[in-house]
Amino acid sequence: MKNVYEFDAILYEVPKKGCAYIIFPWNIKEEFGKGRLKVMAWFDGIEYEGSIVNMGIKDETGNICYILGVKKSIRQTLRKRNGDILHVIVKPQLNPWVLH
Repeated sequence: MKNVYEFDAILYEVPKKGCAYIIFPWNIKEEFGKGRLKVMAWFDGIEYEGSIVNMGIKDETGNICYILGVKKSIRQTLRKRNGDILHVIVKPQLNPWVLH
């Protein structure tokens, strides 16, 4: 388990729902022993607080993908759309009760 995870990710939009997400390229169940993880994240430098979750999305081999939502306001600020690449930094909040 690392303190910070840094990677580039493809932005996936869900047109009928108006939402978007990136895939976290590690298995959080194996890394942290749970299927939902509160995190601080930065998308191209813009801070976001949320959770990495399993929403039933699978990769081409059938493995579960854990995703992190990307708010519309962040996408608009960055002018990012479906298929664009985001530089992502994720810091797990293992004790979410600590105020930032």
